[in-house]
Amino acid sequence: MGHKRVQKTDLRLRVSSVRAKDRVTVPVVGEVDSATLPRLRAELDTAVASGAPSIEVDFRRVEFCDCSGLTALLDARARALRAGSYFCVRGPVAPVVARLFQLTKTGPSLLKRAA
Repeated sequence: MGHKRVQKTDLRLRVSSVRAKDRVTVPVVGEVDSATLPRLRAELDTAVASGAPSIEVDFRRVEFCDCSGLTALLDARARALRAGSYFCVRGPVAPVVARLFQLTKTGPSLLKRAA
């Protein structure tokens, strides 16, 4: 009674977006799964809707990502490409995320290529 309950998703995922010139960067920290997915999806929607020529999702500090997170990334990428924007995931990614990308063969289309 009278206690404020903090949702676990608030502690497991931090996501935001930063616009600098022609690029929107979406830094993601924590775990991406069905419980935290709405926050990631909302930020990706905002990034794509911005109309920025380049959208980079920074996954360097993501500890876990399940298939729902992968689907959100692929959906955002498809919408960005239709809008004429470049879209990528910046790494290096955690081994568990790299394995997800490897098993689904999505790494080549999502991960940023070295210059």
